[in-house]
Amino acid sequence: MPKRRTVRTPHPLFHGATGLALLVAGLFWLLPDASVDAQDPTPEPAPPAGSTVVDSIIEIPLSPTGERSLIPIAVPDLRNLGDSDPRGYVDEISARTRNALDMAGYFRVISPDAFFFDPDADGMTAATINFENWYNVGAQAVVKMGFRVATNQVRLDYRLFNVDAGEEVELDWRPVTVGLDEVAAETFRFINAIIAYYTGQPGVFGSRIAYAAPSSGGGKQIYTMQMDGGGISAVTSNRSLNILPAWGPGGDVMYTSYVNFNPDLYIGRNNARRLSTRPGLNVGAQLNPAGDTIAFTMTRDGQAEIYLMDIDGQNLRRLTNHPAEDVSPSWSPDGRRIAFVSDRAGGPQIHVMNADGSGQRRVTFAGRYNTTPAWSPTGDVIAFTGRDSRNRFDIFTVDPETSYIERLTQDQGQSQSPTWSPDGRWIAFTSTRDGGGARLYIMTRDGAYQRVVNPDVVGVESPRWEPRVPSSAR
Repeated sequence: MPKRRTVRTPHPLFHGATGLALLVAGLFWLLPDASVDAQDPTPEPAPPAGSTVVDSIIEIPLSPTGERSLIPIAVPDLRNLGDSDPRGYVDEISARTRNALDMAGYFRVISPDAFFFDPDADGMTAATINFENWYNVGAQAVVKMGFRVATNQVRLDYRLFNVDAGEEVELDWRPVTVGLDEVAAETFRFINAIIAYYTGQPGVFGSRIAYAAPSSGGGKQIYTMQMDGGGISAVTSNRSLNILPAWGPGGDVMYTSYVNFNPDLYIGRNNARRLSTRPGLNVGAQLNPAGDTIAFTMTRDGQAEIYLMDIDGQNLRRLTNHPAEDVSPSWSPDGRRIAFVSDRAGGPQIHVMNADGSGQRRVTFAGRYNTTPAWSPTGDVIAFTGRDSRNRFDIFTVDPETSYIERLTQDQGQSQSPTWSPDGRWIAFTSTRDGGGARLYIMTRDGAYQRVVNPDVVGVESPRWEPRVPSSAR
């Protein structure tokens, strides 16, 4: 009996680089199944023992999340201990501190409307604070913050107090004098120290998330945003199509741009440098943990394949060589393996391989459309976008060793493109749950405490979290 043969008929989208870029971005759902009988497919390995195979749809319930006991914390307004507030610190820092502590997923921030007394009647020391008042509003902890501006410097005095014990908490942070532009970064260091006190591990506020979004000036641009939704900064402003940002050496942003009519790979802001200008796609760049090698996708040989190159764009090495499309590389935290997407099984699935291209194997066996892998900093799971039985996209994680899948989002619009915080405790992703377009959301790694980062930024695509917290926020 003749063997079943499969020919991969190219969809018209594949005839242009833009269509392939959509594939790399995880938008396989735009492409119809174009398989017909013809050539021998590469045989797929059997799934690991104990894994569940659902070839057509993902039927996985939302992962159970244990009820976390939130710490009620009060944050009265930042107090001006001097005579001037040239940057509006009182309003900005007060709001950003409450917002960050609320986002952290460990605290219940008490509304200032509940304060039935004047918080400014308190001092900045345990001996001058009326803890009974704070106890009566339900606070277990209270944050006291003050500042004084002198010339071009700001003296910051931030403190955390235990209401029940009536005493100041010893934090890995001390009052400090900083420049006018460094107040927000130093405030994040204080917030990270609070999180460290309660959890044993510092927070990552002050870290940035790169993303693509439409621009009022035309085209699609690359931006960065701090974890709390503030500090938005444009990376590109060329009125062209700029997509798929990623973090490169030294905190620079890599991205693909059509500004020169070919999807070339760039790095940097105003004087961006081209890393790869080879004909066809140059997309999906990911820097390895050591900071010396970039994995990315090219179509120079016809098919979308994964390559490595040095950070100067030289020393090109090909990792995959398959008739299927192989895209979206994501490094393991030890730099020894790479997760990627391949449709060699007939639809996009998550695969892994060694960093030299050997040992390629399939990881996801549930569902037909699984894309945008993001290997967790802890190394134990890979987050990805999967399409469920209702044609909705949601966020899942898969164990790369056992293929065990957990679901993190459900019944809240289209949720896609997960990206991990540097410490692996949070996941940022895009979602259309609030209507009007995709916004950036954040959730704890168990799927709990999901919330929008900045509701005013719409049309967000392909977020990528900075892999290291800037030294100014540590």
